[in-house]
Amino acid sequence: MNQKEMNDVVREELSHIPKDSGIIHGWLRTYYNRRRRHDLSVENITKEETMRWCINEIKKDTGCIPEYDIEYFKMDTITEQNC
Repeated sequence: MNQKEMNDVVREELSHIPKDSGIIHGWLRTYYNRRRRHDLSVENITKEETMRWCINEIKKDTGCIPEYDIEYFKMDTITEQNC
């Protein structure tokens, strides 16, 4: 995957994470952006696996689970505290 394709994929996926919902969601967007680019460049990792990694990292630091588009990221719904 070339750089332009990667940018397009990440841009589309980031559109499913809230922009203006506070610092926790800012962290999620930042973590997701960085991790997804890494995942796309080295392995065939799904967007859901990337999202789960990001949520787990934020949860470790804050105890909160940020919001994301649960219809786009097809994962088991996490039922713990949302931020």
